Amino acid sequence: MVRRACRAWCEGDISVYREMYVPDVIAEGGGLWPEGDGPEQGADVVIATLESIMAAFERSELIPEAIHEDGEALVTEMLWRGVLPGVDTPIEQRLVSAYRFRDGLIAYQGWFTDLAQAAAAVGVELADGAPPQS
Repeated sequence: MVRRACRAWCEGDISVYREMYVPDVIAEGGGLWPEGDGPEQGADVVIATLESIMAAFERSELIPEAIHEDGEALVTEMLWRGVLPGVDTPIEQRLVSAYRFRDGLIAYQGWFTDLAQAAAAVGVELADGAPPQS
């Protein structure tokens, strides 16, 4: 599902996210979120925020680099790359997205700059065996 979401982002059409989110999905991005620190709720609200991010760039892509699964949760280390209109040089940022699932759909999604924080947000134990830090 994460790879499908990243492909949709790269193609510039995230309408498929409606099929991936539970209707009352919760999303938060802290300092990475354009609307501030607070979480947003509802598929339409979350998708509108993500579309506003996409609209600021001529093109952008999300590239999953590592996925850490643990039951109904997973954490994905990603490379985000975007190109602003009229600029040739892309902006790159490493980020980590954390997911919690319900009935096979995304019920929670959060964006973080730190792997340990993302893992703690959804209770994923990292491969090194260390429990997530809160």
